[in-house]
Amino acid sequence: MILSALGTRVCNLCENVLIRQVRHAGHNKWSNIKHIKAAKDLQNSKLASQFSHRIRVCVKDHGGDANPETNAKLKKIMAEAASANVPKSSLQAALKNKPDDRSEFQFEVGLPGGISLFVETLCSTRNGAINVLNGVLKKKGGSLETRLKTKFDKKGIIIVEVQDQNLEYLEEMAIEAGAEEVDLNTEEKMAEFTTDVNDFPNVKEFIEGKGFSCVDATISYLPELPADPSNVERKVAENLKEILEGLDIVMAVHRNY
Repeated sequence: MILSALGTRVCNLCENVLIRQVRHAGHNKWSNIKHIKAAKDLQNSKLASQFSHRIRVCVKDHGGDANPETNAKLKKIMAEAASANVPKSSLQAALKNKPDDRSEFQFEVGLPGGISLFVETLCSTRNGAINVLNGVLKKKGGSLETRLKTKFDKKGIIIVEVQDQNLEYLEEMAIEAGAEEVDLNTEEKMAEFTTDVNDFPNVKEFIEGKGFSCVDATISYLPELPADPSNVERKVAENLKEILEGLDIVMAVHRNY
């Protein structure tokens, strides 16, 4: 059972949290929890690769300035990477290396049931990424859209283990931390905090400072208008999502259901 942050007490401080909760109420955020630990190694490897690339490009774009104290954009990227648990050794190595010839490209894959998969890739050319993705889609189904049609919001997602804390306590903590939304799953004993991307590092630090154990923290894309596919359609999409995530060029896959 998923409990939302919609309580009976409405105030100016929590108004934004409540709006965000209603907006994403149809998004099933918990279906992947049991897979988080199993997929952690692959996820960490791809996150390290993605953030390392961004760091190298940022340093190059700012005239070789590899000092986070004088390069504000680099400081932000480093903070996001640290919050996503990217190893410091990977970040330090990226600061010393020149950028490679790869670039980030984003795609949308359409499936029956109004399903859209938002795919982040890192590849030498856009056409190269398209060829790799189409090679999978021709065998497994799905169509590569010519443009991004589905509205996704880039957010920070923090999942923590909870014990006896109730939703009211978590909601108050979310407001104090600067989070936009909090959901509680009593069966899994997990709570998920959604944040603005710019607030992601500070919110994570605040929550961990309260003694919570962080299970997962990452930058994700949430659908503005979630789809409601059938169970069969969901299963087809999940199978394709898993295959896409296994591709070397794919950094992450986000869904709209």
